[in-house]
Amino acid sequence: MWLLITVFAIFSKILYIQSDEVADILFSSNTEELHNVPIHFDKPLPTWLKGTMMRNGVGRFEVGNRKYTNALDGFAKLASWRFPGNGSAYYSARMIYSDSYNQSIASNDIAPYLMLDEVDPAFDIIKELESFKNGPDNMNVNIFNFGGKDIDFVVVSDYWNLYTFDPYSLFTLKGVHPPVPGSSSFLDSAIVLGSAHPVPEYGTDNYLTFVSAAAPIPGQKSKLILTRTKSSSERQVIATIEVDKASYMHSFAVTQNYAVFFAVPFYVNPLGMLKDFRPLDAFEWVSTDVTKLYAVNLKTGQVKTLETENMFFLHVVNAYESDLFRNEIIVDVCTFKDTGGLQQMEMSSLHDPAKRVKSSIPILKRYTLDLAGGEVNVHTYESKDPSLAFVNGLDFPTINENYRFKRYCYTYGVSYNYDHKDYLDMAIVKKDLCSGNDKSYAEKGKYLAEPYFIPNPKGTREDDGILVLPVLDITTKSTNFTIFNATDFTLMNSAKLPHNLPVGTHGRYFDYIY
Repeated sequence: MWLLITVFAIFSKILYIQSDEVADILFSSNTEELHNVPIHFDKPLPTWLKGTMMRNGVGRFEVGNRKYTNALDGFAKLASWRFPGNGSAYYSARMIYSDSYNQSIASNDIAPYLMLDEVDPAFDIIKELESFKNGPDNMNVNIFNFGGKDIDFVVVSDYWNLYTFDPYSLFTLKGVHPPVPGSSSFLDSAIVLGSAHPVPEYGTDNYLTFVSAAAPIPGQKSKLILTRTKSSSERQVIATIEVDKASYMHSFAVTQNYAVFFAVPFYVNPLGMLKDFRPLDAFEWVSTDVTKLYAVNLKTGQVKTLETENMFFLHVVNAYESDLFRNEIIVDVCTFKDTGGLQQMEMSSLHDPAKRVKSSIPILKRYTLDLAGGEVNVHTYESKDPSLAFVNGLDFPTINENYRFKRYCYTYGVSYNYDHKDYLDMAIVKKDLCSGNDKSYAEKGKYLAEPYFIPNPKGTREDDGILVLPVLDITTKSTNFTIFNATDFTLMNSAKLPHNLPVGTHGRYFDYIY
């Protein structure tokens, strides 16, 4: 008996050591910058693959003797993969040289700007006040192109400001802080939230995004403002919604004729920020409140308000209008029961295998909005194969973008803690929303980033294409850019990168070459 216990203890320790090695790579700085370095795949690339894949993420977690305590605060770093269409491929990586990053490097210390969490060692009161004054500046979440080919490539986060960059060299160009409609400079610098997931506007070259501006004085109305983005600096107001409390929303839903906001009961409390000037203290989760839905007509600006269950979410999968019933909108969302997942990104949790076991697991749900009757129906998905039930716990969703705003059948994403043993145990998954014939890929020692779906331009099926993503192989301690067949989920191809990539966030494929 004691022998079995001893063997189990040793085996568990080996697993923990391996998991900690993963955390040490995924959540450690890599500031090395590369440009157009050739990478070599095991097999020939698809002949139709011609374009550029770009990803945003984190490159640096400390400067000098001070470090971030939350992985989501790390300094942004871009990576790109160029596919000229002749079978070759090139890799580039470069830090985002924001004002906060430049000042941090110059002073060999993390500069005082508004962050999600605290730093270690903590700022003194003077620097805390300075961070409040400077506002947020680190754009480490997503990438978009506002304006068409060669125009207005931007990096964004959950704030209103952004940075532009050159898509070929990845050089940072300039910071952009568009005026916030109807807001004072106080609001403008401290408590204005935006979306890390602007959505294309159907039938135009524009994007839609929003501002969530919390009133600084108790009793005043906060504002949720839907805007049309025509360039990195040009915004056009579509609708302004006055709310009692501003909600945190990472993304939102858009159909051909509507934008839909899921205002979850994770409220912005400006006075809470005065505690120690970090945004986490400015949020309040209320488990007894409903989620309010605001459906905005994109042509008239009229707003319909509905209610649904208490929940939290980060990512909307897709949304479309029903072909059968007028005034009916269908939205698929990766939901959580609460905000516990935000604490999962604290560095102390990420480096502690015991804490990683207890991570929050999302549930994919479909919300059907009856705009005429004012009701919301909630549907939970199942898998035909019970062993693939974890597929319904996907997050970081991607779809065939040709099916945005349309009825669709497939979404892909990552299931974290799919085996209920460790948050960093990841599977990439394919969810069949129409028939439940789900698929997954997971391999011990392989740690997977967000996949991105690239459609075959000559394909006739929705799932005819490939999934591309970086994969960390802990056995070789190397990162490989990996390609999967999106139809049958077989591993097609892989190329070793010149260095390891820290944790990534979101990316986007452009069907032109830089």
